[in-house]
Amino acid sequence: MKIAVVFDSAGTLVKIIRVIKDLKRGKFICNRQTVDIVDEKVGRALVIIKDDPLKTVDVCDDNKLITDFLKEVDIGISYCNPPIDINGIYKDKKAKMKELKEPLEILKKYNIETGYGSALIVDTNEGEIEYTIATAGCLFPEVKDTIKELKNLGVKVFIASGDRREFIEKLAELTGVNKRYILPEAHHKLKKDLIKNLKTDGYFTIMVGDGANDVPAMKESHLAIATLQSGYTSKKAIEAADIKIENIKEVVDIVKKLLEEKNEAKVS
Repeated sequence: MKIAVVFDSAGTLVKIIRVIKDLKRGKFICNRQTVDIVDEKVGRALVIIKDDPLKTVDVCDDNKLITDFLKEVDIGISYCNPPIDINGIYKDKKAKMKELKEPLEILKKYNIETGYGSALIVDTNEGEIEYTIATAGCLFPEVKDTIKELKNLGVKVFIASGDRREFIEKLAELTGVNKRYILPEAHHKLKKDLIKNLKTDGYFTIMVGDGANDVPAMKESHLAIATLQSGYTSKKAIEAADIKIENIKEVVDIVKKLLEEKNEAKVS
């Protein structure tokens, strides 16, 4: 029995510190799921900065328009609430770089393992930047052993995430996941396509995630697992899951049980 386990990163493998600034209210929101905010309003898009924010966001002039900055760097849409207007990402004439830098400044006070990420939520239909975001984090304590045990069981382990490539490559190094088996900057359709391709290749697929952007892949997989370890699991992910776990290490026991059942079926 060939088994492939696909992990999301933020909230699943990594305990994420996420600082979100609500530009309309001028208030900071800590550790809310950004995809849940996107789902609250049609036309919103979660736009990620693909470049290292310490080399781009952090060194930019405070008074520069964020939209001008976005035209100069590599960006991607990791999640959206369609229909969206791509051109609307660049229309805001109010939000300045100071407001993109502020969440990052807060996170720089923490000791982190994974590196930093910067993003924003845009109402593309209105052409308005509504939230600025910075993320960073550390592995949940059991992650390295969990992935090691899965690999020892012959499981192929993947990481599929909307986070930027450098962030996910660092995560692969920390966890021992082969860099050939990472899918960074992956929106929900790419995650689902990965599961589809693995099924075509004859794998029993397990999708492990905690966000609304994991749901299409969870529904496509043979087995869907929602992790509750972060404390901020999306309601949509919980509803889509076949199994809910409190700790990532429980994935090992689930895989062992599958293998035992397969062996028993062969014997009988």
